[in-house]
Amino acid sequence: MNTKTIAIAIALIAGTAVVSPVQAAPSITTLQTVQVRPAADQLAQQAWEQASSIPTLAAVQVRPDAALLAERAAPLAPATLPVTTLAAVQVRPSLEQRFALAAEQEAQRYASQFTAAASAVASTVIVNLPVMQVRPSAADLQALAVDTASVLVRP
Repeated sequence: MNTKTIAIAIALIAGTAVVSPVQAAPSITTLQTVQVRPAADQLAQQAWEQASSIPTLAAVQVRPDAALLAERAAPLAPATLPVTTLAAVQVRPSLEQRFALAAEQEAQRYASQFTAAASAVASTVIVNLPVMQVRPSAADLQALAVDTASVLVRP
């Protein structure tokens, strides 16, 4: 293939890429059933496995050994040490924990006040612009394809 043929092919592909999805969408057919046939190497593998002298078991049953049975029974056995359950537990924070909690609450208050002030300032300063969508049209894409083809055709 020479460069002129390649350029024309690229231009045609680019031109049809824009038009074909729009035109092809309603004409796609859906099949009710599909039949898939195995490849020749898959058929050969199946024949080799069926003719093999290796026995094939219909079912396999796996039984645990003594160690697995002992491990399974261990959590079910009663504990050797008695477990004491308390009705209620009361925990009091230390002085350092109280200071840390007060500092954390003060930081949260400061952050909320700062956020409120920043929002008030931002609402008067920020200007919302409309969203722009830039998409090339079909004519623009075809013109780009033609330009690309003309660059590729040049000696």
